[in-house]
Amino acid sequence: MDYLSSFVNAAHGQPEVADHLGMTKKVNPLTYPKSSEPFSNKLFVNPTSEYRGCPLWAWNTKLEKKQLKRQIDNFADMGMGGFHMHVRTGLDTEYLGSEFMDVVLFCAEYAESKSMLACLYDEDRWPSGSAGGKVIKQNPEHKGKHILFTRHPYGTVDLGGNQSPSSARASRSENGHLLATYDVTLDENGCLKSSRMLKKGQTGSNVWYAYMETNNGSPWFNDQTYVDTLSPEAISSFIKTTHEVYKDKIGDKFGKSVPCIFTDEPQFATKTQLSNPLAEDDVFLPWTADLPVSFKKAYDEDIVANLPQVFWNLPHGSPSRIRHQFHDHVAERFVTAFMDQLSSWCKKNNLMLNGHMMEEPTLYSQTTALGEAMRCYRNQEMPGMDLLVDWVEYNTAKQASSISRQNGTKGTMCEIYGVTHWTFTFEGHKGCGDWQAALGITFRVHHLTWVSMAGEGKRDYPACIGYQSPWYKEYGYVEDHFARVGVAMTRGKAVTRVAVIHPIESYWLAFGPNGSGDELSSRDQAFADLTRWLLHGLIDFDFIAESLLPNQVPNKTHGSTLQVGKCEYDVVIVPNLRTIRSSTLKILQNFTKRGGKVIIAGSAPEFVDAKVSLLGPSIEQSNNIFWSEQSILSALEPYRELRVTMGQNVLADKLLYQMRQDGDERFVFICNTDRQNPYETTVSLKGNWRVEKLDTFTGEESVIPSHQKHGWTSFPYRFEGCASLLLRLLPSTSSTPLQIIPSRTQITLPPPDLTLESITLTEPNVLTLDYASYKLSTSPNNTFSPPTEVLRIDNLIRSQLKLPRKGMAWRQPWTIPPSERAPLTNVTLLFKFTSTFAITKPTLLALEDPETMTSIRLNNTAIPSSSSRTGAAKGKSGWWVDEAIRTLPIPPNTIQEGTNTLTVTFPFGILTNVERIYVLGSFAVTFPSPGQTLLSPLNAESLSWGDITTQGLPFYVGNIVYNYTFSLPNSPSTNHDVVLSVPRFSSPVLVVHSVPTLAERDLGSKPKKLGRIAFQPHTLHLGKFAAGTHRISVTAYGNRYNAFGHFHLADGRTNQCWPDIWRTEGDWWTDAYNVRPIGILAPPSISVSTSTTTPSTRPPPSPSQSRSSPHSRSASKKSESENETETETNEWIIVSPTATTPPSSNAGSRM
Repeated sequence: MDYLSSFVNAAHGQPEVADHLGMTKKVNPLTYPKSSEPFSNKLFVNPTSEYRGCPLWAWNTKLEKKQLKRQIDNFADMGMGGFHMHVRTGLDTEYLGSEFMDVVLFCAEYAESKSMLACLYDEDRWPSGSAGGKVIKQNPEHKGKHILFTRHPYGTVDLGGNQSPSSARASRSENGHLLATYDVTLDENGCLKSSRMLKKGQTGSNVWYAYMETNNGSPWFNDQTYVDTLSPEAISSFIKTTHEVYKDKIGDKFGKSVPCIFTDEPQFATKTQLSNPLAEDDVFLPWTADLPVSFKKAYDEDIVANLPQVFWNLPHGSPSRIRHQFHDHVAERFVTAFMDQLSSWCKKNNLMLNGHMMEEPTLYSQTTALGEAMRCYRNQEMPGMDLLVDWVEYNTAKQASSISRQNGTKGTMCEIYGVTHWTFTFEGHKGCGDWQAALGITFRVHHLTWVSMAGEGKRDYPACIGYQSPWYKEYGYVEDHFARVGVAMTRGKAVTRVAVIHPIESYWLAFGPNGSGDELSSRDQAFADLTRWLLHGLIDFDFIAESLLPNQVPNKTHGSTLQVGKCEYDVVIVPNLRTIRSSTLKILQNFTKRGGKVIIAGSAPEFVDAKVSLLGPSIEQSNNIFWSEQSILSALEPYRELRVTMGQNVLADKLLYQMRQDGDERFVFICNTDRQNPYETTVSLKGNWRVEKLDTFTGEESVIPSHQKHGWTSFPYRFEGCASLLLRLLPSTSSTPLQIIPSRTQITLPPPDLTLESITLTEPNVLTLDYASYKLSTSPNNTFSPPTEVLRIDNLIRSQLKLPRKGMAWRQPWTIPPSERAPLTNVTLLFKFTSTFAITKPTLLALEDPETMTSIRLNNTAIPSSSSRTGAAKGKSGWWVDEAIRTLPIPPNTIQEGTNTLTVTFPFGILTNVERIYVLGSFAVTFPSPGQTLLSPLNAESLSWGDITTQGLPFYVGNIVYNYTFSLPNSPSTNHDVVLSVPRFSSPVLVVHSVPTLAERDLGSKPKKLGRIAFQPHTLHLGKFAAGTHRISVTAYGNRYNAFGHFHLADGRTNQCWPDIWRTEGDWWTDAYNVRPIGILAPPSISVSTSTTTPSTRPPPSPSQSRSSPHSRSASKKSESENETETETNEWIIVSPTATTPPSSNAGSRM
């Protein structure tokens, strides 16, 4: 209990700050200390590690230091700043054991040697708190607890359902004790007319029972349960079991190369509601053993006696103060026990607490899982969020960044890109990250990168943002962009004049049975609407949490602003509140007396502290307005700092922005949330400024010509789809001066023909084998089954052997002792496929765990498993896509015309993987009928633009290099400006190279990277070309979906993916292969122009650019030129190549 005394003082006071430990310790890099130094052009060009992303690195196998070292190098190649060491399903090294901690130390030391960040993660899988079941195994009294409120006493119903949840969600277990029995009386509307507690032996007409119980053990928690997150003692045990172990091993690196520890989705037992007021459903509430005592102490009320008020509404719309107090108290117990205690320990040990809570987005979700999201962040030095499936949801980001701003911290985190699948593009990465950057996210934690794709690992919420993706060396293009945005947007403090009182507590009042009206849904809709109206109306704002406000305002106020922590607001919106705290009311009344502005949007509060007030909740000099977008934006017009208009002065409604004040300068980031459509706009900034554009893709700076009028600075700007704009504003007393300098008039020439010469594949083509017959050596009949999909075979074998199924939730391998690992039978799989020809060219078999197989035979030819290399091999020799997928050579002429049979035999135990097998080689694959495949010769000359999956390459997952030529005529100008346009493609990113002729190669010329196409308008300026014939290659990078995705999922079912989506049945399943289009889908074109010199006006160069850019640009160009000639050596040649595969991207320098 050493931690309990240290966190209590912080729990209810002002948030502690990072420098409370004094100046003797090195400043944590994630406090962005460089942002307090003068703006550095060099840093902007080459941002250091703290500005770069640190992905969740899924430790999901037996850990091996050499493999992890290679993958850290891969992160550096991708432009990442570091990584989070994140245990996930499949770990086979004892969690927090000595070997595990030695690996942690090794990775931290290697990261430090590369000036990268080695970030910690505080749990075995998630949610945080149980230490992989260790906390509960050591202290069973720390099991998570809940109230089961039911009409049905123990022993009268079939339990059924999921009794082993993989979260804190409660399920009826009947392992607890009876807390109380009630006789409940409802009126004709289903409202609570009265209730009384029954003594033993008493009866009633509508009897309900309250049991305190725990969940049963779950494989997800390694046969334990989730922890009691309302108990300080339980979370103290979690800290001792987890954090102190890390401290003992690598505590000397805390706050330096180990800057933070990620806590993931802590929560309490999910609150549930009756399906309607007259329903007899089981419902649940979070609980802990001493909650009645602490509730009595806090409110002088008996929560047990009044428990029915939490479930049913009171008659006539009367507020239930007990309900409000219950939600408030549970939230406080949770935050005090979990988040405050972890935050206090982290601050004491110079470690940042990052991560995110469970279910933050809506009023409903946070009420059920947390009580109140913003309260959770009050002492967290880097509040965070997560976002899945490329959703756009603003409130989660605003809640977290509001607390960061009010606490005076410069960082806010997001676990980003989760469940976006293999097909997510660079445009998706930028678009998703841009709007979050505009809302204050500075630290991107990519979801996710796997150590291994073995077994279930490949189905663990892909894509894998790591070396398994063909484009991983190009990812620095995206990462450099966000790092440069971060360099600017961590400087100074946000310019935010508007605050909004968070409406969560009014939602608590309405949180009764479903079917009681639409108040709950309308409040959640209004919560989302107001945020969208303000943000797309380009009015930035922060939320104010009523529970935190009394400790955020100073004792002595001054001026006409509302000071909330480190922020000051000119206007506060009170949005449709039904109840308001007396403390909030007093602060707002004082604010208006000092000249501040309060806007009551929609309905004014009816109650104070969830009860009728004798004085009423009035705020003098407040302004009441209708609840509408137009009314609210009009009322806020005097507080506007940015205006962007289109056409006839129409406000742009697809943009988001953030503005930061840094001394007398400002930095502004604006992004277009529409990824497809461009907008011609006029950008107007309040104040007189010299406007500089900071190019986040090149690192270059330039002055944007602007004009000043009536205290505003304006300039025209075209926002392409998914485009963003980063500005640096310097004070100016006049418009940007223009000077006469030579300019050029462009003359457009007729476009030349673009001739496709050949197509090169960088990997072999793929035949996926995922249907097999099987038999077990222990089966009495020794016959093969009908053909069955391989994951279904795995399910069937496990059922026969009475082994737990794999899938979304199963016990970690590190918890399984040797005695349980012994094989129980031998399995033989028989695969059949048809070929129209005998294959004489080199061919490979790709499969997992070949070394464990006792027999591998293709058409009666034995394939030695010993030929699979298990160590680190150069290029991809010995493995394909992932080091766990080994390759075995197939002798020429083994695959024959007609039916071919592959059999593999292996021992089967609890940890055995049954997976797809792949044939790799030079052939075409077609589908004669759904679920059937046919091999035939690949006609390389027939490959062209269009979806390659329809051209004999349905399972191909490598890159496609399109080699073409074009000719430029002689003209008065010696050079031609050439622009390439690729209007339609399905590829994460296109990379373009100029290709030397054979004669030029003989003279030492090498391919040169000309650039990338990833975003609208899908064009690339290739540069200047002389007259003559030129050769260019366009590499369409692939993804791994068509070999590893859930391609048997029926169309239209979901755009999400989770481990069990590969194991669907019924109308969610199809035997057909639903592969995704890939390649350049329509012919590219080029446009050509020449230029002549004419006098013109142009702004002078930026003084800041001339100060430091020569040095930084030369460094940047050197890095780019070093990469221009880098090539892979493992091409799978289909046609004699006229281009090499693409080089790595420049990942930038490090910290």
